[in-house]
Amino acid sequence: MQVESKAFFLSCIDRMRSMDEDQRPIWGSMSPQHMVEHIVGSWRISNGRARVELLIKGEELTKRRDFLFSDDPYERNIPNPTFSKGVPPLRKASLASAIDQLEDEMITFFAHHEAHPDAIEMHPVFGELDYQGWLIFQGKHMKHHMMQFGLL
Repeated sequence: MQVESKAFFLSCIDRMRSMDEDQRPIWGSMSPQHMVEHIVGSWRISNGRARVELLIKGEELTKRRDFLFSDDPYERNIPNPTFSKGVPPLRKASLASAIDQLEDEMITFFAHHEAHPDAIEMHPVFGELDYQGWLIFQGKHMKHHMMQFGLL
């Protein structure tokens, strides 16, 4: 499994800035801003700014963690258990402001884990993740959504 670098994640910000507000995804129903705000949520959890409860337990958690720590990419249109009520309303005034927040959350992630190298943060469907686990998740998750909008 590939662990992406800080440089990779920050380069995603530059690519996202090339999107138009009305750009249509290759698959799925999220707008560019929905996608960015969705990704912001996972970075907020990984950097300790937000806390979530584990939604998956037992064998299902084991299966999900096996997937996470494999080289298998996310499938297109994979259902997101945190979107059980549909795509949430937008929180930011614009795509640009959502991307700015994402950049801030990423920078905070790296600072948080540098200051607290033993930090463990809970992911709602993958369980407790340390720094390396979060890098693996964020890389897989970012690539999935970057491909969704033709950015990779």
